[in-house]
Amino acid sequence: METMERGFKDNCKSEKLREIILETIGVYPHQYSHQAKHMKQMAESRFGNWWSAVIISDRGGYGMSTVYDKYQNTSCEIMIFNTFYWLGRTC
Repeated sequence: METMERGFKDNCKSEKLREIILETIGVYPHQYSHQAKHMKQMAESRFGNWWSAVIISDRGGYGMSTVYDKYQNTSCEIMIFNTFYWLGRTC
């Protein structure tokens, strides 16, 4: 994880997706399953269906709320406080 931390660059072109992630961290600090569910719900309410969220902390905490599909076209990846956040559209 140390290598990833040092080498990881923010891969989020959408300010709106970044806002959803940052807002969610403030609402549910250190509650990864709630964060993932909230991020997915916020993205779906603002932009339509087919959103997924994955959160992985350096301590092994994990949260995921997903919709599986064969397409993937929009995502936001951010590393904050040693925790990896991914929010993406799967169709």
